[in-house]
Amino acid sequence: MRELAGMSKLQTRSILVVVLVLASLGLLGLNQSGSLGPVKGALLAPLTALQKWVAQTWNGAEALFQRSPDAEALRQRNAELEAENARLKAQAAAAAEDRATLSALSQLLDYARTQPENKYLAANVIGLDSSPFLNYLILDRGSDAGVTSGMSVVTDQGLVGRVVEVTATSAKVQLIVDAASAVNALLQASRERGVVVGQLAGGLEMQNISQQTKLAPGDVVLTSGLGGRFPPGVIIGTVNAVQKLNYEVLQKADITPAVDFNRLEIVLIITNFTPRDFSPFFQATPTAPAPAP
Repeated sequence: MRELAGMSKLQTRSILVVVLVLASLGLLGLNQSGSLGPVKGALLAPLTALQKWVAQTWNGAEALFQRSPDAEALRQRNAELEAENARLKAQAAAAAEDRATLSALSQLLDYARTQPENKYLAANVIGLDSSPFLNYLILDRGSDAGVTSGMSVVTDQGLVGRVVEVTATSAKVQLIVDAASAVNALLQASRERGVVVGQLAGGLEMQNISQQTKLAPGDVVLTSGLGGRFPPGVIIGTVNAVQKLNYEVLQKADITPAVDFNRLEIVLIITNFTPRDFSPFFQATPTAPAPAP
């Protein structure tokens, strides 16, 4: 009996599958022939009407909210707050910039007070060399402010360079790291003299140092004042490494500049130091004319 019942269930399922397959094929055929059009329309019409009603209701509610005085006031207040936030950010940035400028000026003023023998003119850096070696700066002070070619430029950190070109409202400064720059220098500890020259890579080297001079990293290098191009006693930098060969008469030293030339914003021009011209003392003595026969 159980086997008959099992076979009966299997036959019933098979018949149901066949009926469903035939019904599906029949519906597909009717759909392709267009016979199901009225039925599909009758089913879709209520759904389309419901969708349209929902869309219209939502659009109306949204428009009502947008036209609401409270919504308009909220939008206006939001715009005002955004504008106020932008204004406060700009004020904060300006205040931070003013503090940085004031701090820099304060440091320069403190330095100037330690050098009362000099007169200074503050100038802003408005241009710089675009090459990676950074050999010159452009300042916003020129002949209208009393700047002349040859004046020394310093910061509270040390020597920057010298003015080489001047217009009415600006000045070009050759930095001491320029390969064409040469500064007569003095080792503060030993009082030994030499010449600090700029390097093509942008560094400094002190040359013409006696082999008997004892050098060590960290030794301070100052301007000596010899040659009359720079005032004496201005910090140039510190000894970084010593180049000493026993078979050479003189030794050299790599110098780390005291000034960070990439971060210069405000500098001081020494206006009361006039470079001296020693060239007449080194001109060749004219040959005396031969006595008349």
